Amino acid sequence: MGGGNSTPEPPNLLTDQPWRQPADWNHWLEKQLMKEIKEIIPNGRPNLLTAGPVGSGKSSFINAIYSIGENTKVQPAKSGSSASSYTVMYKGYTQKDTPQKQKRLLEHFILRDTMGVEPKDGAGFHVDDFVYLVRGNIKDTYMFNPAAPIKRGDGHFSDPPNPDSVIHCVIFVISAVDVYNYIPEGYIRKIGQLQDKLRLEGVPRILILTKADQLCEEVNDNIKLLFRSVKVQKAVKKASEIFQIDQASIHPVVNYEVDYTLTPEQNIPLLLALKQGMKYAELQKKQLEDDDDIP
Repeated sequence: MGGGNSTPEPPNLLTDQPWRQPADWNHWLEKQLMKEIKEIIPNGRPNLLTAGPVGSGKSSFINAIYSIGENTKVQPAKSGSSASSYTVMYKGYTQKDTPQKQKRLLEHFILRDTMGVEPKDGAGFHVDDFVYLVRGNIKDTYMFNPAAPIKRGDGHFSDPPNPDSVIHCVIFVISAVDVYNYIPEGYIRKIGQLQDKLRLEGVPRILILTKADQLCEEVNDNIKLLFRSVKVQKAVKKASEIFQIDQASIHPVVNYEVDYTLTPEQNIPLLLALKQGMKYAELQKKQLEDDDDIP
């Protein structure tokens, strides 16, 4: 009966049930997340630092968050897909309230962009700059130098550190496609070095997995299937194993790299990631202030 010629079952691309909540995405959830984010009002203005490989979507993530805050597509952070980093200058992005006093997403926080990490030594973001960034020693507009880190005495070096520049949470940004398929050992090594320094400094971190739509065709067709995608789930688990970050702190997203119109469905994963990063930063800032009060 031709049993040897039977066609193998196609791989299951979706789980029967969502592997992460929320399962139901709608306009109400988007508004609720935005409300909760805007209600995070820490003392001062915490800093969230983005870091990750060249082309992973760091600047695109900042632009997506900024666009949601402005309710229109904008591009304050230059982004692209070249082999070298588009970001060469240290810069922070925040938002002011509107004339109608309507709060925006980044009103009480600053998202900071760094040069992209490259796998080879002497290229891309220099690991030795990282601790100085986290501690608040480096001023805005510092030009990253892949060949050499900043030194004391440099015009962009603050000694003692500037309390307003201290980093309170690091957002690692990596392509979900790269995690699922292959990440060069050089990237894993460098990001591991950055994480080792973070642990010593006691700074919390989350991980953004960009380009989930490029990883899974089901997500590309319908982003609401993001938390049912088998490929995306495997990418989250693999990223957790590689970078030693708990799965609950890993957020698959789709940046606004193709679409011009903002949608609640695309905004919700971005807002979930932003909310967690902001809560971590708020708690870290409070902890640092409490430590300073201890005699």
